[in-house]
Amino acid sequence: MRRLQLVAAWAALAAVVAPPAAAHETKPVGPLRLTIGWGDEPAYSGLRNDVEVGVSHADGTPVRNLAGALTVEVSFGEARVALPLLPFEEPGELRAAIVPTRPGTYSFQLTGSVEGQAIDTTSTCSEETFDCVLDVSEIQFPAQDPPSGQLAERLARSLSRTEQAENEATDARRLALVAIALGALALLTSLALGLRRMRKRT
Repeated sequence: MRRLQLVAAWAALAAVVAPPAAAHETKPVGPLRLTIGWGDEPAYSGLRNDVEVGVSHADGTPVRNLAGALTVEVSFGEARVALPLLPFEEPGELRAAIVPTRPGTYSFQLTGSVEGQAIDTTSTCSEETFDCVLDVSEIQFPAQDPPSGQLAERLARSLSRTEQAENEATDARRLALVAIALGALALLTSLALGLRRMRKRT
């Protein structure tokens, strides 16, 4: 019985000190506190996810009535997209649905105004903030399929080669038609000269 009590106590302690399942960055902005990260972590390329933002007062009380208050710009390299952050299930929780199509480093820039406090802050994925996007092949089973982005790139290259081949074939047909036309013109010219010579002889 005592052993069971000790096991239960250790389990309770582990639950208290264990790190949270999802990694988010917490940033103070004036009297507010923003918690920024992915809705589902770890995040994988090609799978639906959400940019998740929690807005609370410094004492941890969630801020209510956030509809239309904030926008997030998601950036990956030179690519950018602006998304509205919409109220979610819990008070003070906002989300913007997105499908990250490439693994790598993502940044979230939050802009707007909450309770008169202007907000313009950026958070980039890292070991200290929130998870960067992982390649979905890491969790695929039993076979690893190429990512949709990779397939799109291959298709684009294939279409480019097909278009180039079609253009080359079109050019070849045009040259062939020109050659035929020139040959026909030469033949007609030769026949005309031959008829003139025959007429002169007669």
